[in-house]
Amino acid sequence: MKSSILALLLTVPFLSAGARAATPTLLEPGIYRLDPDGYLAMPKAKPASYGEIDDDSFEHALPPAARISYAVVARDPGRTQNRVLFLVDGGYHYDVNSPNKLCPAYAFPDWNEYSDVQPFCRTNISGDDAAFNWSTNAFTVSWGSDRKYLRTDYDDKGESHPRYAIKHHGDRFVLATPRAYQSVQYLTKDVPFFPGAHRSASSGMLPAGSYVVVVASGPEWEEVERFAQDGTPTHGWIDRDDLEDVKWVGQQATTKQFRFRVAFTAGASDNDPATAVAIEVLDRATGKRVQVIRDFYADPWGESDTSLTLVDANFDGHPDLMIGGSSGGAGPNSTDNFFLFDPKSRRFVFDQALSDLPQIGFDARRKQVTSAHRNSCCSHSSETWRYEGGHLVEIANWDESLSADGAWLVTTIGHLRNGKMRYRVTRKRAELN
Repeated sequence: MKSSILALLLTVPFLSAGARAATPTLLEPGIYRLDPDGYLAMPKAKPASYGEIDDDSFEHALPPAARISYAVVARDPGRTQNRVLFLVDGGYHYDVNSPNKLCPAYAFPDWNEYSDVQPFCRTNISGDDAAFNWSTNAFTVSWGSDRKYLRTDYDDKGESHPRYAIKHHGDRFVLATPRAYQSVQYLTKDVPFFPGAHRSASSGMLPAGSYVVVVASGPEWEEVERFAQDGTPTHGWIDRDDLEDVKWVGQQATTKQFRFRVAFTAGASDNDPATAVAIEVLDRATGKRVQVIRDFYADPWGESDTSLTLVDANFDGHPDLMIGGSSGGAGPNSTDNFFLFDPKSRRFVFDQALSDLPQIGFDARRKQVTSAHRNSCCSHSSETWRYEGGHLVEIANWDESLSADGAWLVTTIGHLRNGKMRYRVTRKRAELN
């Protein structure tokens, strides 16, 4: 029976999706070259049943129409994900229901977000998806073996031995040129390609439907390389304003120095709300762009001129920026994105600590930050924080939950005293309606 599973098997030591460490071992980023004889070293499977005889043979796995000799591997700065781009022939057309079922690009591990704007195939999800097992500097790509019954042989004792022809399809890639590639990006529209990080005469257009490899990414420019099929890179830059179609909406919030615009991408349909993807900071006097903020997470809250809020989040006398983050589901443990103003650089800087706190609130008189969340219908809690030396320090917390047997309402109150949290726990009979 012919399997449709594509297995990307890597040289020892292997690391499969079911046996990953907390920090996964990933492929080193760079340019990988096809080993022309690697297909001969594909592993054999054990016979499917006792007494079975297998006649193994080996063939190439890569679709001939793809004419692949190189692949490019990227690894994100957080070392949590690889993206693999096969350098296919310009006329190659991926079709999972044809011999051309090798996807041009993959992401792993734990990727399951294939879409028209992120056409990176998933791995290790089901029998119809690619399965990646990898080492640090080499991988093989193989399709599930073809299995064909030939005949049944009998030994001297008269015992039967079914004989099968097993055809293995595989190819091996090895790291040829290490390069610190951070990502592979799919272009949904034609994008100008510049020789430097400025809008001078472009080096041409990168066509929609192509991929580039990201060397470095900032809020305004991406340093990228585009690849020829023979593995030759061309270095250049992309203005991130060109990457996607957005609608800039002026915000009501302003400061003495700045006014602001928020960029929104449209929802997938007319009924889906827009999503904020960027914040533009403009000099109030000149109207020139001072800063653009990108790469924050926001649920689709919809397009509005009040999406951006000013708040002195760290009580230093300077207005900071707040914009919606995660909705928090039914929690309602919603979060916001915070960007604190740095008066020395005149830039707004993302603050992870504040952005992680659900249902956040600010007490300007006490100079305290509060956060509340609900763990379930019968468990609620809150924390109080203050700034010490520019860092948030928890000074009090409160938790109220039902006991495991549902008979007691347990309240835990904590306060910071002499550098340590001190707790008091009280219990009372639960009164359930």
